[in-house]
Amino acid sequence: MTYINRIKRALPAMAAATLALLTTTSCERRELYVYQDYFKQVLLDIDWRNYDRDRHLYPHTPDPAGMTVWFYPADGGKAEHYTTAQVNRYETYLSKGDYEALVIDYSPAEYGKQEFIGMDYANSAKVQATPSAYQPTDDNDLYGNPAYAKQLLRQQPNGLWTVANQPEEMASDTAQMHIISGEYDHYIPYDERDSYQSTLIQQVFKMNPLIVPWRMRVRIPIKGIYYLYEIKSTIAGMADGFFLAENHTSDDPCIMQIDDWEVFVTGDNVGYIAATFWTWGMRNALWKDYDGIRQRQNWIINQDTPEPFIVNAPKDEVRLNLAIKLRDRKTVCHFHIDCGNAVEVYGNINANIIGDANSLSVDLRKVLTGDEIPELPYVVGVNGLDFGGVVIPWKDGPEAEVSF
Repeated sequence: MTYINRIKRALPAMAAATLALLTTTSCERRELYVYQDYFKQVLLDIDWRNYDRDRHLYPHTPDPAGMTVWFYPADGGKAEHYTTAQVNRYETYLSKGDYEALVIDYSPAEYGKQEFIGMDYANSAKVQATPSAYQPTDDNDLYGNPAYAKQLLRQQPNGLWTVANQPEEMASDTAQMHIISGEYDHYIPYDERDSYQSTLIQQVFKMNPLIVPWRMRVRIPIKGIYYLYEIKSTIAGMADGFFLAENHTSDDPCIMQIDDWEVFVTGDNVGYIAATFWTWGMRNALWKDYDGIRQRQNWIINQDTPEPFIVNAPKDEVRLNLAIKLRDRKTVCHFHIDCGNAVEVYGNINANIIGDANSLSVDLRKVLTGDEIPELPYVVGVNGLDFGGVVIPWKDGPEAEVSF
């Protein structure tokens, strides 16, 4: 009891000593800090300067009215995707980790001639040609046999191979995104933290969408071009689609119909035919010196590769099939031209050219004899602006005036 009383008597003195110590000494005062949040604010800065959806109709095409963006986790997880009308600056929040961002113009539902498959995962995200409204009814309708560079994968119930649509113009780009995770060295002074959003550090990723399909132009010299009446054709062996996140074409071939051939006469019964169409490009295994859309972007943006390079593919990997109807309106000639080794790539204008080498030429002169090719009547106008004509008979005889 005596010991306890002594302690009680000493308490005032101890309190005074403690107070004196606190008032006569100083300590380091530190502000309260908060560390970086688990989520990061991400901004996609999208430049559509190379977007040219209707380049043949409008020289200065505006930005698209909408876009769709996918975020693929680098660990192989399922993607998140959004369709938005904000096509130049798009903000979102992502948790820590690495991602691949993929953007296309508009939404997959707005394309009618191609389908988007496997879009939930980066390694399977593919745009692929759909079957054309035109499908063959027999081998001859496919312009002769053999009509293919290789056996194709998709076959119709009647045993014939499916003809695919030409792709529509669409633009795409991908970006590798490293999202910094919350670390304890990312401190923000408490008195500077205005809101929850201010604890987030925004990361900006630039994207430059580029038209994915290639324009392909075929040019075939023809001898005996006066005998030509009508052309139908297909091309076999081109890629059937494009892997969007991995930036390369498919290895599966397809057949496409080629319409709208142009005919050019360059001399006496000689000339050439030419056609331009859209394709996904050469199959991935056939490309040489090419590593996907990134290289093509460099070509276009920087106007590199002034000289084309030749796709050094085996000759029979790409086959052009021609059905040429002659001027007798009944004779059809089939030509199967292997041209895999004659494809020229013009990277800075996004074009493939199948050139006019002698091996690609067609000769119609020996198909029909002179007696089999009809000599059509020569018609001239009469009476100034009046509609009419004078028909010169095929054989000797008087002129006959024809009024309309």
